[in-house]
Amino acid sequence: MPVRLVLLAALAALALLAHAQPDDELRRLREALAAIQQEQQAVYQQFQMVQGLRGSDTPPAGAPGALVYTPPATPPNFEDLARERAAFDARQSRYRDELDRLYARYRELEERKRPLVERMAEIASTPR
Repeated sequence: MPVRLVLLAALAALALLAHAQPDDELRRLREALAAIQQEQQAVYQQFQMVQGLRGSDTPPAGAPGALVYTPPATPPNFEDLARERAAFDARQSRYRDELDRLYARYRELEERKRPLVERMAEIASTPR
């Protein structure tokens, strides 16, 4: 009789352990997924901020492509205009590079999420 009791206790312990393992794994997967999503949100907010800066940066006055023309009191100095235009182009290039970097990081995080979500779906579909 005590052997049966020991076997029954061992089976109960194994059943609890088998049930706890997927729950622990799910908890770890959820935590990892939450961390990735939090970083993705931060990257997305940075992306929006840089996009806003890029959009609000206006070309130098008097340069080709300027939307409003107000005649200056004195004719613009060509070197000054060229310098301003080069600075504008450099800023726009930096914004573009930063947007590309942030977009690539967001996609990388998305790729890291995929196996976690797939594993969570496997655990959820496995009968207990």
